[in-house]
Amino acid sequence: MIDERLHHAATVSLDAFHDVWPRFFPLDELRELLGPCTDELVREVLGRQVNAPVWTLVDRGGKRWRTTIGRLAYRVAGGADPEPATVFEVPELLHNASLVVDDIEDAATERRGGPPAHLSHGVPVALNAANAAYFRALAVLRASLGDAARLRALDMLSEELFVAHLGQALDLTLGAYLKLGVALRTTHYEILARAKTGALVRIAARLGAIAAGADDAIERALATWAGELGVAYQIRDDIEDLAVGSTDLARCRLTYPLLALMEEEGSAATAIVEHLVEQGDAIGEGESWLGDMLGRDSVLERCRDAASAAATRALAALALLPEGAARDALVLLTQHLAAGGTEEP
Repeated sequence: MIDERLHHAATVSLDAFHDVWPRFFPLDELRELLGPCTDELVREVLGRQVNAPVWTLVDRGGKRWRTTIGRLAYRVAGGADPEPATVFEVPELLHNASLVVDDIEDAATERRGGPPAHLSHGVPVALNAANAAYFRALAVLRASLGDAARLRALDMLSEELFVAHLGQALDLTLGAYLKLGVALRTTHYEILARAKTGALVRIAARLGAIAAGADDAIERALATWAGELGVAYQIRDDIEDLAVGSTDLARCRLTYPLLALMEEEGSAATAIVEHLVEQGDAIGEGESWLGDMLGRDSVLERCRDAASAAATRALAALALLPEGAARDALVLLTQHLAAGGTEEP
């Protein structure tokens, strides 16, 4: 069981997030940044054009499990009260900002049950707001951590954000190499998922450890855990997408089931997939064939085995951490997320 202190750590609340990304920035803060002549008009304009696009997504919910991860990492690393609540909200801010950018890059028409930020506010405004949120995260850490922890956190963030963007580049373009007849493997997918999905999980876990003043061994164990959890979660997400009809192939985006099928069936399946990729949105009859093949028990079993293997690697990393309620909670969270226990937040 999670003790009362950790139960509180897992409670979904927007109070701390509002401190990090308010609906309107405080006027005195804006005057420090923009000059003493800054008035309520400027504050209102910025609230509508910078703050609001991110809140468009936040107001629709989300599981907020990255915030929970930060808190649990802080506890498992020996962090004391009072908790630095704003630090735990940084990954959530980065995550929502990244969704704004992802939706622009994907030309998405829906996010969390409504129009994405770029359709509500326009592409220029949405993109600028997302970029502002990235830099706001740096400012929050400067204000929330002591000198040594702040430098360590900023160094970590610069590394992980770069990795996240490398992963996004792979996600956007690697599938197009199918058109060139390049042999893509499930190992390529795991590199992609460990970078793109794993980065924000690692940021949450590593920030919690850094804020607690953890030694390098604990931070490394949490980073390994987070990266493998990202792989397991993404594979499970791909499996669930099969049930609702994924459009990834039409957009030349790789999924684990697709690569598992190609590895299992060899050159014949690869040739058909390459042909379907060439068809783009007009996949036609081949889409039914592909759906049937991806839904085969052998393919799904291989995907589940890969997700389970990543989860096992994640749990092995957790075993290196100090025993206690926080580690137990991270184990339960790993099992839940790796089993496909939550939708895309």
